[in-house]
Amino acid sequence: MIRNLGEKYSPLYFLAALGFGGMAVFFFMAFMHITPHPETPMPTFESITAAYAAGDAVMRAVIVVGYVGMIAMLAIHLTLLVWNFREFRAFQHTAAYQALKKSNAEVTLMAIPLTLGMTINGAFVAALALVPGLWGIIQALLPLALLAYGAVGGLALVIMSAYLRRIIAGGFSFEANGGLNQLLAAFAMSMVAVGFGAPAAMASHPLVVLLGLWGSMLFGFISALLFGVFLVAGVMSIMRYGLALQNSATLWLAVPVLTLWSITVLRDRHGMQTLIDAGPASQSSIAVLLFLSAMILAQVAFLGLGWVVMSANGFFRRFVTSREEISPVAFTLVCPGVGLSVLSMFFINVGLVQNGLVEKFSGLHYALLLGPTAVAAATLWLAFTLFRNQLSPASKFAQEQKELVNA
Repeated sequence: MIRNLGEKYSPLYFLAALGFGGMAVFFFMAFMHITPHPETPMPTFESITAAYAAGDAVMRAVIVVGYVGMIAMLAIHLTLLVWNFREFRAFQHTAAYQALKKSNAEVTLMAIPLTLGMTINGAFVAALALVPGLWGIIQALLPLALLAYGAVGGLALVIMSAYLRRIIAGGFSFEANGGLNQLLAAFAMSMVAVGFGAPAAMASHPLVVLLGLWGSMLFGFISALLFGVFLVAGVMSIMRYGLALQNSATLWLAVPVLTLWSITVLRDRHGMQTLIDAGPASQSSIAVLLFLSAMILAQVAFLGLGWVVMSANGFFRRFVTSREEISPVAFTLVCPGVGLSVLSMFFINVGLVQNGLVEKFSGLHYALLLGPTAVAAATLWLAFTLFRNQLSPASKFAQEQKELVNA
């Protein structure tokens, strides 16, 4: 992996770690939606091993792939996270960092709390699947989860407050924007919101549930506000000054935001059912199906727009499959694939199966699951391709950095 990037570093490289963390969560979705866990709302080590012992060849294959994929993706995520913090510390001492703090690119610092939120989420689901007996002490751990996401949310608010104070005073350049880059702020806040939703969904103590709901709603509202403001600002910038080629990938940033909003709503719904004792929390409804349908279709709309634009302007050819040019923004492309595949799993299993529209483990169910599986496979290929072409020693960028060091 490239080291000592100095002024060439960008906080957007945190998105490389984010993407692999998201893929770890996708592999956990195999446990969440395929293996039975009737005693707990989330799969645990005990429920997964019981499913393996009682399952057929398909079930066992799913569990093996789930474990291998989850562990491998989380290991890569943590490796890239450490690399990013090391490079970021050096970057903070450069003139490029001071210039970033005075430009629209300051919003890229939001990639830090965004990725840390994913780290907490990925570590939590991995612990559930790997640590025997964890569910027995989960209620004692959930307040710690609230504190962890509170710290990440506090960091996000500090970064965003400094940025907003500056641009409200006249420091935002529409001409230099050239994309939907600013939606990264809404993305980070939505990650905090979905994090708070986890204790809200799993806690049994009303106060913990309520605190989770409050945190989830607060950061959800902030995320929605920032999304609305910066989506309009980005469209205005594109319509007036054009879309910057390197920022083309930001046209897909809305996709993971929609996924996180959707999961936040499902988690908060679960928490509300706990508070008002409104029946089985696993019970689905047509309202949930319609909500998930709307989110999926909105994602398809953004993906279609972005695909048309990036296919036409050559973004994929220049910044994804080529080693000749680099763009940290290209790592933004991994997040939509993760978002679509994860939300598709919820749509199929919570929206269709739990409403009785598709029979679980039927031929149609397996056929539908091929969709998110194909998206996840394409996303994995994309993540490794971007890493190889931009950050690995094989890239032209790495060779140039090596030459600079040896000069």
